Amino acid sequence: MRALTGIGYRPRAPVTAEAFADEEVRESWVRDKGLTVFSLWSSSVPTLEVDLFVREPFSFVEVYERALKVPLESTFAWVVSLPDLVALKSQARRPHDLEDIEALRALETDDLGESQE
Repeated sequence: MRALTGIGYRPRAPVTAEAFADEEVRESWVRDKGLTVFSLWSSSVPTLEVDLFVREPFSFVEVYERALKVPLESTFAWVVSLPDLVALKSQARRPHDLEDIEALRALETDDLGESQE
């Protein structure tokens, strides 16, 4: 949390980043409020929100093995596969995640060369 707040990220919810870092507080949010994902945003990069799952939702090794290596100007980035992204958003189950799932499934259909009808 210090790394993210150090570069200007702040919690989307009206709580402190330190509260999320406190295991007892975080567990009470899970238990009492159904928290699955904690979101942070930065006014300097408003289009890039960081979502942190409260509990690890997948095997990192398995997801990394399926990730796509995408070339950038001078480096590469590893990007989660489309099916894994759909699975992650299915676990979060926030309204915008459910909307994203519909759009991602349409992309899967397009990738297969099938009609969206």
